[in-house]
Amino acid sequence: ERRARRSSRPLSTAGISRLQEKSHVMPPSDLLRLPVDELRSSRLAELLASIDAADAADAPLLTLLFDKAFGGDAGLQLLRSAAVQEALRATALVHADDAIRSFALVHCKRLAAAAADVSLLGASGVLQQIAVLVSDASLGVSQRAVGFFVACAASAGALRAVLDHAPSRTALLAPCAAAAADPAGGVPALALRTLALFGEIAAIGDAQCAMCEESGALDLALAAWRGSDELVRLNALEVFALLARVPRGLHWLEAHGVVDDLLAQARGAEADGDAPMAEVQLPSVFHCLAELLEAGGDAAVDKALSTGGLLGPLWRQLEPAGGGARDAALAAVRGAACSRRGGILVLREAAGGGA
Repeated sequence: ERRARRSSRPLSTAGISRLQEKSHVMPPSDLLRLPVDELRSSRLAELLASIDAADAADAPLLTLLFDKAFGGDAGLQLLRSAAVQEALRATALVHADDAIRSFALVHCKRLAAAAADVSLLGASGVLQQIAVLVSDASLGVSQRAVGFFVACAASAGALRAVLDHAPSRTALLAPCAAAAADPAGGVPALALRTLALFGEIAAIGDAQCAMCEESGALDLALAAWRGSDELVRLNALEVFALLARVPRGLHWLEAHGVVDDLLAQARGAEADGDAPMAEVQLPSVFHCLAELLEAGGDAAVDKALSTGGLLGPLWRQLEPAGGGARDAALAAVRGAACSRRGGILVLREAAGGGA
């Protein structure tokens, strides 16, 4: 009886529209049987219309259909066409079904390597929509969008094309801007996604790091680190560890006092936060310092070991009664020993009765 009542409900306007669309569009299963050349030419309009008419049940077949139509060099060229760009922008990337948004992003990523293609995505409005999807409610879709921008950043020219496109840059940085506008409100989860994205981009190279700094995205890392939310501080530490891998990032960390903060926390001189949370953060602090020591050479060793007093806290973690940061402390010792000066200091500490 309940089922009968449910089936007797009138369809919504949207539901009627979707049924009408499906009745006029060849089903994905039938389109999939067609020769690829036909899909790319006389049937292209139907292929693109099938996106809008699709629902969750159609998504697997639609994925296969798009792989067939847009595979190879010929398919890549078709992706650049105005008709396909419009279908991506207006339909696929805003579709109600997560799977359809995801596979659309997979194909967009194929255009992420070249600055010319990224500029094309910007001109068509696709790039801005991908930027919006970094904050998508579906984590899977968000990760696909993040992957697109990381792929762009492999080329400094493609990343520059992203950041020079004002609407896309604004969409990407919108969560950061919201956090900056309300410092008392803390750093929201969506802003942390953006922060992690720019941290990953900055770690690719000095040119990419400079562009991230120029965009203002790294300012959020400082706000997260110096805020009162201890879990958010862990997110900032992850970004600092990424920044420490490139010279420009090391300079940024030093210039903004982050290295001094990390050394102070490693020595147990936390100014804020309760002791249990400081202990939880300690492995991340040591991991960040390990990256810094490995990449920074003798200058980082002098800062952290000779004047920063880091060897003592590291050695205490290596003792049998040490805390839960032993593995991270070992990584920091290894990072220090990567330089000649650091190796000498580590050996002296060990010879003096350390671990």
